[in-house]
Amino acid sequence: MRLRVGSLLLFAAACSKQAAPPPPNEVRLATDLPAAVIDTVLRLVAQTGGPRAERIAAAAAGAEVLGQAGAPNEGAELRWDSEPYGAIAAAQRGELLPMPVAANDVPSLWRDPGGTWAAVGGRAVVLLVATDLLGEHPVPTTYAVLTQPWLKGKVALAAPTGGASLAHFAALYQAWGEARTQTWMDQLQANAVQVLDSDDAARQAVVGGKAIVGLVASDEAAKAAASAARVAVEYPNQRSIGTFVWPTALSRPKDARYPAAAAQLAERLASREIEQLLVARVPGYLPLRAGIPVPPGVTSAANLVVVSIDPARIVAEIARRKAGLADWAKAARRER
Repeated sequence: MRLRVGSLLLFAAACSKQAAPPPPNEVRLATDLPAAVIDTVLRLVAQTGGPRAERIAAAAAGAEVLGQAGAPNEGAELRWDSEPYGAIAAAQRGELLPMPVAANDVPSLWRDPGGTWAAVGGRAVVLLVATDLLGEHPVPTTYAVLTQPWLKGKVALAAPTGGASLAHFAALYQAWGEARTQTWMDQLQANAVQVLDSDDAARQAVVGGKAIVGLVASDEAAKAAASAARVAVEYPNQRSIGTFVWPTALSRPKDARYPAAAAQLAERLASREIEQLLVARVPGYLPLRAGIPVPPGVTSAANLVVVSIDPARIVAEIARRKAGLADWAKAARRER
C-alpha cells in the first residue's frame, strides 16, 4: 500500500506539471489609437501567421507625460502610441528594447537613430477653414495670415499645454527661433485668438461659425470635412517652414513578459502593409513612407514640405517651453 500511495503521488505531481498552462500565445498591445482599426489590424496579423494579440486601452504617453517619473504602464509587451514623445522619453531613460528593422524605409526625420521606437503613419497640424465665412478673402495658407485684422477673434486653436498642440508650438520655437515665435504668439493674442481646451473644441468652433480658421490636427479636420459643414483643409506653410507632422510610435518595454512574441508582432505592425491599412481606415492619418496610396483629401507626408525638426529635439524644447506656453494660454484667454 505504501508503494502504491507513493506511486500515486509521483503520478499526480507529473500530471500537475503537464497540466500547467503554457505561456499564452497572446501579446498585449497597449494603444490609444482607434480601437476598431487596431482590432482589425491584429486580426489580420493573426490570420496571416503572426502572433495573436490582445488590445489594451492605453493611458496617454504623449507630450503631456513628459517630465513625469515614468511612462504609463499597462503591463503590455508592446505599445503603439499616437504621439512619439512618451516613447522618446522612455528610450532616454533606458526603458525600451530595440525594435525590429521593418520600419527602416521610413524617412530619417521620423526614424529613431537608436532603434528603440518605430514610426507607422502620422498626423499633421492643418488649417481648417469655414469657406462660407471668408467673404472676399482667399483661403489662408500660412500662419502669418492668422494675425491679420480681418481674422480678429476668428481663429481657434487648442491650448498648447498638452498633446499635439504643445509639441507643435515647441517645434515652432525650433523652426523659427524664439524671437519670431514669440512675436507671432503676441500677435495672435492681440488678435483675440480663441484658445480652447482641445482640438475637438477648435473644430467645433469652425463648424459652428464661431471661428473662420482653426489650427487642428488632421484627424479632427477630417471629421469636419466628412460632415455637412462647408470647410477646406489646408496644409500650411508649404513655401516656408512647412507643415508640422508627427508620427505614431511603436515601442517594446524592457519588462515585457514575452519579448520574442512582442518582437514578432512589432515586425508586422511596423510594416508598409500596416501603415497603408492605418491610413486607409483612420481619416486624417498620413503615410510617412513614399508611394503608399492615400484616400481623397489626404496628402502623403512624402509629398509635403514638413517642419524638419527631430522629434527628440521637440521633447527637449517642450521641457523648456511648457510653463511659458501655459502662461501664454492663460493670458490669451483673459484678454478675450
